[in-house]
Amino acid sequence: MANGRFGALADPASQGSAIAFDGQELSSDYLSAFSLDNLEDNDVDFELSDEIADTHVNLFKRADCSKLYTVSGSDTCSTISKKYGISLDNFYSWNPQVKKGCPNLHNGKKYCVGKSTHVKKLASKKTKGAKKAAKKGTKKVSSSKETRKKLQTKSAFTYYWIAQEEDYKKGHTTAVKTCSGQTIEKVSSDYADALVMEGTGVIGSKIVNLGGCSCSGYKCFEIIDKKSDPYGLTSYGTPLRPYATIASNDLKKNTKIFVPDLVGWKIPGSGKTHNGCLLVDDESWSFKGHHIDFYVYAMKNYKVLDKQHHINSVDIYEGGSCKLLNYM
Repeated sequence: MANGRFGALADPASQGSAIAFDGQELSSDYLSAFSLDNLEDNDVDFELSDEIADTHVNLFKRADCSKLYTVSGSDTCSTISKKYGISLDNFYSWNPQVKKGCPNLHNGKKYCVGKSTHVKKLASKKTKGAKKAAKKGTKKVSSSKETRKKLQTKSAFTYYWIAQEEDYKKGHTTAVKTCSGQTIEKVSSDYADALVMEGTGVIGSKIVNLGGCSCSGYKCFEIIDKKSDPYGLTSYGTPLRPYATIASNDLKKNTKIFVPDLVGWKIPGSGKTHNGCLLVDDESWSFKGHHIDFYVYAMKNYKVLDKQHHINSVDIYEGGSCKLLNYM
């Protein structure tokens, strides 16, 4: 999940990137977000417009819980959220007795997984100045071209990644275990603390997430299915997709966006080039609105990109028919 720190269904047989970087076969669920051909060139002829796209803000009135779920077996906050299609942040908000990181989920108890809400939509207003600028700055385009209107101007741009053992002191003194007590791996005490704090990270060839139990003696983790979630989980319980997933708190989930500043970026450790197309599929507690967080999987990838480009704000446009690519 983002804390500062989809496309037609792809046929794995026709997709050249059906294998993860470590040789793990990927599920059709993970691949479903990406373009079928996974080619960098855009098939659609498009033009960017400075005219501001009509957007709205949803204001939700808090209501009583409309759906309860009884925890059993190996349930975790993330698996429950994924099952009911809600974000982890909503799960924690609706169940304030559950601590962040899900250390105190108890079998047999009921938890809220749905809310009855009344939604009021407020249409965004364009200022006279914005209308005037749009008339002056926007050329009349041919009907054969796709026009992508602007969503946000100079939004804050940051990166995030999941915990990696290489970023901490080496050592094999502390056993990281599942909730049932099975040892996953021994790591340094610094990295064990980081895994608890971040909630998710890489241990050897495995990706782990905090499980649904009290975190006593680092006995509180679950191993994530690397076939469906090879690079970690978002706050919605969906797969994190490096260089495609972004976190935003004011752009609608599953919105495709286009960021011109990213076009042509070389992906670290790969010969692939970014086409600027991104998917809003995460949210963050560490910032508010007018801000996107770009998922790059590892800190070392952030360092490479930040050194090459060093940008901290971007203009965001409608994604239109842009193609989401699998850069891994």
